[in-house]
Amino acid sequence: MNKNVILKNRSAVRISGRFVAVVCLLASSAFAWPWSSGEKKQSAEDQERIKDSLQLEEVRTLQREVETLTRIRLQKADSLEKLEAEHWKKRYAESQLTEEHQTETRELDGRYSKLSTDLGRVNEEVMASRNVTSEAEENAKSEESAYDALNTQVKLSIDKTLGEVTGDYPVGMNGRLLRLKEASDETEKKVPNTLGAARGYLADLLLRHELTYTQSVGREISQVGNRPDVTVERLRLGTVFLGEVATDNGEVQALLRSGALQGKVFEWNSTLPPEMAAGVKQAVKQASASVVAPADSTQDSTRVSAAASAMVDIPLDVLQNKAIKNAITDTKELTWTEEFQAFFKKGGIVMYPLALVAIFALLLCLERFLVLSYRGHLSRRFIKKLGKLVNETKYEDAANLCLKKETSLSMVLFAVLNRARETREDAERSLQEALLREQPKLDRRMGLLAAMGTIAPLLGLLGTVTGIITLFTVITEVGTNDARVLAGGISEALVTTETGLVIAIPVMILHGLLSEKIEKVTSEMYVQSMALMNKIFGKES
Repeated sequence: MNKNVILKNRSAVRISGRFVAVVCLLASSAFAWPWSSGEKKQSAEDQERIKDSLQLEEVRTLQREVETLTRIRLQKADSLEKLEAEHWKKRYAESQLTEEHQTETRELDGRYSKLSTDLGRVNEEVMASRNVTSEAEENAKSEESAYDALNTQVKLSIDKTLGEVTGDYPVGMNGRLLRLKEASDETEKKVPNTLGAARGYLADLLLRHELTYTQSVGREISQVGNRPDVTVERLRLGTVFLGEVATDNGEVQALLRSGALQGKVFEWNSTLPPEMAAGVKQAVKQASASVVAPADSTQDSTRVSAAASAMVDIPLDVLQNKAIKNAITDTKELTWTEEFQAFFKKGGIVMYPLALVAIFALLLCLERFLVLSYRGHLSRRFIKKLGKLVNETKYEDAANLCLKKETSLSMVLFAVLNRARETREDAERSLQEALLREQPKLDRRMGLLAAMGTIAPLLGLLGTVTGIITLFTVITEVGTNDARVLAGGISEALVTTETGLVIAIPVMILHGLLSEKIEKVTSEMYVQSMALMNKIFGKES
């Protein structure tokens, strides 16, 4: 831009100088032209001078131009130096920025490499933490499942024992019920205390076993017969023998095994024979005397120790067999109702579905018998009267007579009479339809009755299996060295099989009788319907 300005100034100076020279030349010519020739010489000199002045002016002008150009060149040189200085300054700044950029880039690369390494390490740690966390979660779930399973098992054991307490040994029963109920409540909390529940359950089992293997004698408050809150002298030898003697009237009672495999295993017996009652009373008194110190301090201590080591005779069999129990108990005549109740109770819970099967089968037999007696009734008077009307070709009256009876035979004969005015083929089709309608009505519920006869012995077998399992469970817990106990338990377990067979045999007999009656009615329907059809359409042909 500065170079263009300088060139424009130089052109303007040259044009102005030339313009001034031309103007001076024209002015000198204008003034010299009217003069004489004498004066031409002077004008020539003047012209020379003018030329010289013009040349001088031109030289001056050129000098000025040169000066101007020189000044412009100097200015341009200065500006170029400034531009060059600025350029190098910028180049230096750029080099400084480049170095700073390279330094920052190297720093950033280093930081990026370090961060990449740290990120990789962090990712590995995160993956390792996730793996550890997933394993911990799986272990926690497994432990939680195992804990829940353990809690469920403990609760089932507690509930089972809690249900058996009422039929178990009655001594300390209230305390056992409270302990087991508290242990069961511990398992039902929002956060189950399985350890506390198991501790309470095991403590109860320990006390129960301690009760089995210990003995005690002393005064207690008990219920003798129908009298509550009676002070008695009690002698207990484990769970084998427990005898009580009332202090007021000397009444005696003993706790014996009931002989049952389920339910109430122990029961109080206050109806002992006189000699047995005297033996129990004597045993209780001897045991009380052997452990109670005499009130007289002057009595010899050797007598006390001798009494403490004395043997006491117990007038009961320690095996507590059912036969021994019956031998020491007063015989009592039972009514047939009481005998049936005792028999039903021996069979256990399976006797209830067996009773339902028996009642249902009986109702089915009654219902089928009544239906077959009504719908399968074969009246000779009806057949004779119907034949008379057919012989007289009074088919409408005969059909109305069939509708009044509403038996299977009358419905089949009505189907033939309803087509008596038509062809034999129409009558046969109507007869087939009637037979197909009536046959299911006769066979209805016979399959269900047969199923009841099959189910009864199966339920009896189920009761036998559960009874044998219960028997061996009892033997495992209490043990026995007498084969009569095992035989007695097996005989009680077979009660359900006996009951199932007692139900199934009559049901199957009734089913056979009813099936025979159905076949008789069906065959009679075929015979009478074909005879009627031959009678009607035989005449027409």
